[in-house]
Amino acid sequence: MAAFPPPVLVFDGNDPTGAAGLQGAALTLAAQGCLPLAVATAIYCGDTRGLEQVYELDAEWVAEQARPLLEDIPVAALLVGDPGCPDSVGVIAEIAADYAAPLVFAPGSLRDSPDPDEADDLVVASIELLLPQTTVLVVDGTVAMRIVAAGDEEGDCGSPQEAARLLLGCGAEYVLLAEGRDAALQSSDLLIGADGVIRKDPRPQPATRVGGSLSVLAAALAAGLARGLDCADAVGAAHRYMAATLASAVRPGMGVALADRFAPLRIGR
Repeated sequence: MAAFPPPVLVFDGNDPTGAAGLQGAALTLAAQGCLPLAVATAIYCGDTRGLEQVYELDAEWVAEQARPLLEDIPVAALLVGDPGCPDSVGVIAEIAADYAAPLVFAPGSLRDSPDPDEADDLVVASIELLLPQTTVLVVDGTVAMRIVAAGDEEGDCGSPQEAARLLLGCGAEYVLLAEGRDAALQSSDLLIGADGVIRKDPRPQPATRVGGSLSVLAAALAAGLARGLDCADAVGAAHRYMAATLASAVRPGMGVALADRFAPLRIGR
């Protein structure tokens, strides 16, 4: 019998604002009826106006956080945001291979490094080690094309959809391509599998800039998979949830607004 609430193990950076990272994922998962379990991969310094500094944790620390949890609690899904450093990607990939649970990988902006080679190392490690373990890769079009370019020195990808198809070839079962553009230039998200586009969902257009919207979508998707939904249904439920959180976004500081993760509970799902 599956545990309730279903536990979801999150690997991500520690975002003090709660816009994304471990805090944001924990809020979303709790609002979606899941038990969030957290493993920090990096520590962020910043506020709602922007990220100022990142301290990546050693891969040994990542492993030492995760292994006791996994030996104690059977997880229903894995969610990976910022994996931290290339060595931590290897740790997470080993864990994903050891435990039969769906994995959602949402690398966000793939943080830049002062050393371009170091930044590419993180992307290449993710392609080689993590994508083959990934159930759904959640990326925007720009990041999808950047991943392909970093993984192939001759990579000249003509469109985000082409990039998504190449990333499927690297092992991801599905790619959820956020902020794609259809022929009518209407903003939409595309769930793409081996047979092409599986579903298209209109992307909410909030009245103000909201930080971490992709993080909300990824965590809600992981919650749906943890509850036993198939991928297409989990994506649909995640989009409905995200739309409600963005429509009720609040601006607590001087920077971007933050999604209200518990708005759907107040207004009814």
